[in-house]
Amino acid sequence: MARLKLYYPVDEITPNLFTQGKEFMTEDNVEYIGSYHRYITGEIYTESVWDVKKSKRLIEYVETVTKPEFVYDTLNPNLTLKYIQPKAHSVTVNKTDIRNGYITRYFIKRINDENIIEINQLQYTAWTQDVIEKKMHIAIQLIWYISGEIEDTFDGIVKKSGVVTNNQKQVTYASKTLPGISNILTNFTQFYTDNDYSTPVDINGLDS
Repeated sequence: MARLKLYYPVDEITPNLFTQGKEFMTEDNVEYIGSYHRYITGEIYTESVWDVKKSKRLIEYVETVTKPEFVYDTLNPNLTLKYIQPKAHSVTVNKTDIRNGYITRYFIKRINDENIIEINQLQYTAWTQDVIEKKMHIAIQLIWYISGEIEDTFDGIVKKSGVVTNNQKQVTYASKTLPGISNILTNFTQFYTDNDYSTPVDINGLDS
């Protein structure tokens, strides 16, 4: 699968990362262990840096949903239809997220409805596997930065994007698939923290 852009500046790439497993998998649902790199767009690929012949796109690791009943029971035990309906999810941030500097967020909407809701990883996986009907829904995942320098900084003449710029770029890329997301994600320091564990209020208002 091709990258979203043909060229990425240095400040939009995090190279030389490594996973020991249970973190990412390839798009054919095979767990990945090894070197990888990440882009500001939220894309994650195998290999320490981009290799047009070897790099494969990675997605967040989940236990593969092999039986629709598993998702039915988890999200709505009383649902007996073929497809399930997505439910709004309240985001929490933990110490591991803070250490990583980002969280992965998931959003979905019905094709004929402007209402966008934030969902969890399990529901996003259900959508990718057509347990939540793909023909009727559009869903995206994006990287959301929560720690580090808030504003851009410079190392000599090299610009390093801060949290605000990084999240603005995330929304810009996400808007290409889910245009209304720019009306929801307007606070680019949402969930930002530079200290201990916190549980901020999310956009769905589930804590109110």
